[in-house]
Amino acid sequence: MRHLLVVEAAPSRRRRRFIVCITGLAVVLALALWVWASGRGTERAPVAPAPTPRGLEVWLHAGSTMTEVDTAPATADTGLEALPASLQGTEVSGELEVDEHGRLKVTRGLRLLFDYFLSASGEEPVERQRERIRAYITHRWPGAAAEQALVLLDSYIAYKDELSRVLSGSRATSLSDMQARLGAVAFVRARYFQPEEVVAFFGEEQGYDRYSLAKMSILNDPALSPAQKAAHIAELRGTQPEAVRQQMDVSETVQTLEALTTAWQQRTGSPQELRDVREKLVGRDAADRLESLDRQTQAWDGRVAAYLQQREKILGDTTLADSMRQQQVEALRNEAFAGPERIRIETIQRIQDSAARDAAPVPRSATSG
Repeated sequence: MRHLLVVEAAPSRRRRRFIVCITGLAVVLALALWVWASGRGTERAPVAPAPTPRGLEVWLHAGSTMTEVDTAPATADTGLEALPASLQGTEVSGELEVDEHGRLKVTRGLRLLFDYFLSASGEEPVERQRERIRAYITHRWPGAAAEQALVLLDSYIAYKDELSRVLSGSRATSLSDMQARLGAVAFVRARYFQPEEVVAFFGEEQGYDRYSLAKMSILNDPALSPAQKAAHIAELRGTQPEAVRQQMDVSETVQTLEALTTAWQQRTGSPQELRDVREKLVGRDAADRLESLDRQTQAWDGRVAAYLQQREKILGDTTLADSMRQQQVEALRNEAFAGPERIRIETIQRIQDSAARDAAPVPRSATSG
């Protein structure tokens, strides 16, 4: 994660008085929230002391370049006044839901609401972001639900800061590393949220992370053939909740299929084995289409190889003038390819010619000192 250099200007007397006032209000608010939280029906998990505003500021501003933090007071009635540049012209993501008694329903939509405003990190300080979220929530959902949401917001910001510090400098280069990281993330979430809150906020991505690790374990199992790996992955997919299956988009399927195809090629597997891999992973109809694409690709590769071989013979014929060689090459290309194919073959020619020039030995006179 990139680090941010924050340079704070020396506060004026007015600013120092403002900071003192804000500090006093923060203490009062913290006491009020503590009293309110103590009366909840179920106790929250112990929350570690919140990191300093500076630590939150640096992490939440990561990825941006800023030479000075603007600490001027925010005047927000709806939370949408003077939005940072990255949020201007966008719609607020997420939502806050309440039950029939006006109590907060903890959902993924609430986390998306937090993330929408926090995504502008680097453009305004974290305290202004929190004030903006507070104004947006209380303007739209006044009452106890808003106060509950703000308690969760503080936990969420503190959680993000601690998670950043826990994962800072770690690298996931192996399956065991990734499993360790997933365990560390789960541990930090349990420190700041109740189990039902963890499910609501992170359930979908936790499910997908577990699926990804299980799939990686299957792909890395040397005892399994590509067809067996495809069968295990297909079975693994079938056991996933609908929310996880929805995240398995086309790109994820293509990546898995490419990995299994590479394993098949390394084994010099049979065409039937490749067919089994595809059927298990994407179904019979898609396997038919992939086989048809294979035939088209093989035919194209054959035409290209034949053309390049003939072209090389023409260019190597020293009995022909340069202009005549070029004419014969153009005639050969126009005969072998039509329409958009000519653009493709011309690109292939340029790549091949460039590679040939790079591989050619440098004349002795060019390197003499």
